Amino acid sequence: MAKGKEQMRRVLGLNDTPHRTALAFALGVFIAFSPLLGLHFLLAIVSAWLFRLNRVAILVGAFVNNPWTFTPITLSSTWFGIELCCKTDEIPPISFENLTFSTMGTQLKSYFFPFVLGSTLLGVAFGVVSYFAMLWMIAQYRKVKKPESIESSPSL
Repeated sequence: MAKGKEQMRRVLGLNDTPHRTALAFALGVFIAFSPLLGLHFLLAIVSAWLFRLNRVAILVGAFVNNPWTFTPITLSSTWFGIELCCKTDEIPPISFENLTFSTMGTQLKSYFFPFVLGSTLLGVAFGVVSYFAMLWMIAQYRKVKKPESIESSPSL
């Protein structure tokens, strides 16, 4: 938990404009919901380089998807996609008794489009929300830190 707080303090205190820092974080959150599982780190680094955004902020946002949040993000994305595009009877339930590595592709095929749709739309929604939340947090953090830095600076 302390490591997460330290990462957040690091993002809040970045020497970049609040807009660019919040934008980088929000893009990272969007990437966290990306259906391109296993490529989040690479997508974050390439996006930071491509859009010239801060790597720290974008990586912290991308690591919203981690081993503890992977299952809730994946299941909620799939559920949301199913609710939007499919009738429940169109998608066959997964037969866990017959689930093997060789049958996994056929059983999960009908869940692919709902997963991609749901994760993309949730990524956009959470990305927008995280942009405004991060913008507000940066403003609050810098408002509190500014008087401290003035007081601690040596007087001439």
